[in-house]
Amino acid sequence: MSEPYHGYSFPHNRLKRRLTHPNKTPLVLVSCGSFSPPTSLHMSMFSVAESYAERTGFELVGSYMSPCSDTYGKSSLVPAHHRINMCRLAIEQTNSNAMIDDWETLRRDEAGRPVYTRTADVLKRLDEQLNDVLGGIQTLDGTFVRARVMLLIGADLALTMSDPKVWAPADIDVLLGYYGAFIVERPALCATQDAIQPLKKYHDNIMVVPSFQNDVSSTKARAQIRNGEVAQDLPRSVYDYIKLHHLYQSAPSKDRHVDKNGKPDLEMVSPRLPVASHR
Repeated sequence: MSEPYHGYSFPHNRLKRRLTHPNKTPLVLVSCGSFSPPTSLHMSMFSVAESYAERTGFELVGSYMSPCSDTYGKSSLVPAHHRINMCRLAIEQTNSNAMIDDWETLRRDEAGRPVYTRTADVLKRLDEQLNDVLGGIQTLDGTFVRARVMLLIGADLALTMSDPKVWAPADIDVLLGYYGAFIVERPALCATQDAIQPLKKYHDNIMVVPSFQNDVSSTKARAQIRNGEVAQDLPRSVYDYIKLHHLYQSAPSKDRHVDKNGKPDLEMVSPRLPVASHR
């Protein structure tokens, strides 16, 4: 696996290095996607998942946003430096404890070109950095244990995970079979049961997080900006940044992840879909 250029360091400044509750498993949530742009829903997913985790055997010790590479192949994808800047602004405005790992955006091949990274590889590397490099999380008795890394996604994305034309089955075995996921309900977009029933073999590794009715998406926000409207579902600082840099002003050509009916793609939750052509 290729590594980023010199100057990259794994972010862990907001990682809680010591548990505060006995008999709990340290949890790290990872949201992967284009974040083009990051919405209020991206940020609220972290908070609702944290609140839910408090009622389980987990203690949340860290949250990460992992923006995808510029090679993702979406015409609506603005350059990575803009997406990272917008994620930083969203984190600051919402007082989130999430961290941005820009490793995906910095990876290059031998010719210096950006490379695509599968979601499963993102989680594997985070697991390695947290537990093998940093040494895990300290418990109340002073010993260190491995943090549990899990994917944070919406139910609308989970709905696609049983489709082998969208996700490689081997990747799903890694993502849900080995790591697991916190799946936030998206009642405005799909029935949660429809999303998780085909994934029942991974039942023990899936946490369903209740959420509020909403239809927030990056796709909707981009359309509002193109139409000259105020995108109410974006943190204000993100919206101001978009206007300052004239982003999303023109309609993109059709993305391969927008269906034939023109419905919004799934980028609002965890947009990077490891499509079959990337196997």
